[in-house]
Amino acid sequence: MTPDLDPAHGNAALAALIEKLLAQRALEFYQPYPKQKEFHRLGTTIDERLLMAANQVGKTVCASRETAYHATGRYPDWWEGQRWTRRTVGWTGSPTGQTSRDTVQRLLLGRTEDGWGTGAIPEADIFDIKRASGSVPNQVESIIVKSVFGGVSTITLKTYDQGRLRWQGESIDYVWYDEEPPEDIYSEGKTRTQASKPRGTFVYMTFTPLLGMTSVVNRLTKEKPARTQVIGMTIHDAQHYTDEERARIIAGYLPHEREARALGIPVLGSGRVFTIPEEELRCEPVAIPAFWYRINGMDFGWDHPTANAWLAWDKDNDIIYVYAVHRQRETTPLVYAAAIKARGPWIPVAWPHDGLQHDKGSGVQLAQQYKAQGVNMLKMRATHPPLPGKEEGSGGFGVEAGIQDMIDRMQTGRWKVFRTCADWFDEYRMYHRKDGLIVKEGDDLMAASRIGNMMKRFAKVAPAPARPAAPRFVVTDPSMGVLGSLALMMLAGLFL
Repeated sequence: MTPDLDPAHGNAALAALIEKLLAQRALEFYQPYPKQKEFHRLGTTIDERLLMAANQVGKTVCASRETAYHATGRYPDWWEGQRWTRRTVGWTGSPTGQTSRDTVQRLLLGRTEDGWGTGAIPEADIFDIKRASGSVPNQVESIIVKSVFGGVSTITLKTYDQGRLRWQGESIDYVWYDEEPPEDIYSEGKTRTQASKPRGTFVYMTFTPLLGMTSVVNRLTKEKPARTQVIGMTIHDAQHYTDEERARIIAGYLPHEREARALGIPVLGSGRVFTIPEEELRCEPVAIPAFWYRINGMDFGWDHPTANAWLAWDKDNDIIYVYAVHRQRETTPLVYAAAIKARGPWIPVAWPHDGLQHDKGSGVQLAQQYKAQGVNMLKMRATHPPLPGKEEGSGGFGVEAGIQDMIDRMQTGRWKVFRTCADWFDEYRMYHRKDGLIVKEGDDLMAASRIGNMMKRFAKVAPAPARPAAPRFVVTDPSMGVLGSLALMMLAGLFL
């Protein structure tokens, strides 16, 4: 019997040993949540990825596992992200030596007191560890990892307080920024990956946007260069919390940091258009009763997505439910119309004034093109309800009035959104103003929702199912003969 399993050590020692053995297989046991898996998958097509997430939802765990895969080559069967078939060289970035040791290093190697090899990198794959020189005890500078493809991979743990010069020189395969980097270091680290073969630039970041709309956040969320992507992950996407735990955690954050820490939303201050907490809007999907009225709001696009929001209106309680959304960029009416009709071709579709624009090729108005594809487009563009005694269409299209109506409903519990409408909540978090004006970027579903709500007076209930025609019988007498029977059947209306 080994000393570790000596009964004299008691159950506590045995439990500790089992826990350590399990920790040494952390990479094998990793099962990502849907948002984490999407983040990994995007590595095949996206050069710069950001998992902009709430606190303590697994964002750093996610990136540490990916880093270990790239270093060891031990990609799991479910892996859909980038694969290297050779040894790799990568960097990680943290604000300081202490944060590097306590976060990135801990998740890659394990806690010092537990023994290295209890993190994402299996103990058997650790070839060598180089300690950092400095004032931070037990800080590691680099990890040399055995690769299944032969040779060793290198992970260098860098910090932002080293300055830009320490981020220059070497060509590497990837860089992982844990916590938001300064703009100059972000740019420098990204440049180091540009010569990586076979793919070039490969950058991934994980942080909670407590610094607000910095240049790095603005670049990825607003400027959106080609081959960049932001994945939002909130506390509601972390499956290791119960609803009660989520509510307690959110309530425990300082009010001005609550949305950043719980939802991963950059601190926008007074710039937010909607300030009502998401949890007050989110609801579980319900079966929509046949007597609820429905309408579909549409916002046209091309380089930015065309978007639709399906609304159900419980008139008895005057509650609007956003129950489905869809958005797609660079798609024609012929293709996009199918997605609209799939949720019910009878549902009226409200559309904005740019639907009156004529296509340069065909000369046909955009709204008419959708109508020609069988979409139930309303006869006129969306406007607010007319004043009493005024004709329909005279109510105007004021955006601010439409937003205020949505806010009034949200504040009084009369605007609900099915939790399955993840894209809707992604836009809701980032919908903001600059210099008092609404920023018209990434607002496609917000606009579609506003348009649908504006035209809810034209909402319809689902048509009753068609009843099969009752069979019609005529009793004839054989003594009447053929001609007599035919005459009787014609009188009964069977032959018209």
